[in-house]
Amino acid sequence: MRVKDVSVKEAEAFLSQHERHYKAPVEAICAIAVADESGLHGAAILGRRGDGEGELAHIYVDGASQGYSLLYGACWRALKALGYEKAWL
Repeated sequence: MRVKDVSVKEAEAFLSQHERHYKAPVEAICAIAVADESGLHGAAILGRRGDGEGELAHIYVDGASQGYSLLYGACWRALKALGYEKAWL
């Protein structure tokens, strides 16, 4: 299992296919996924809050081992690299 970058559209397609309550975030920054040789197993979309803070807008993993841990860590590192000092995960 590895972390990979995906487009926001790819992540939205994955999330809407697997998560029936999924609603697209108002202002998406980027998307991150976890995958292996068989395909995507999880995705996360990062957004921006109104007060300039980053947030994890949505996350879903289909049960793959360590999927949520990999995504949460990657989301925090991505927001930190983008210059956000506070993040809502």
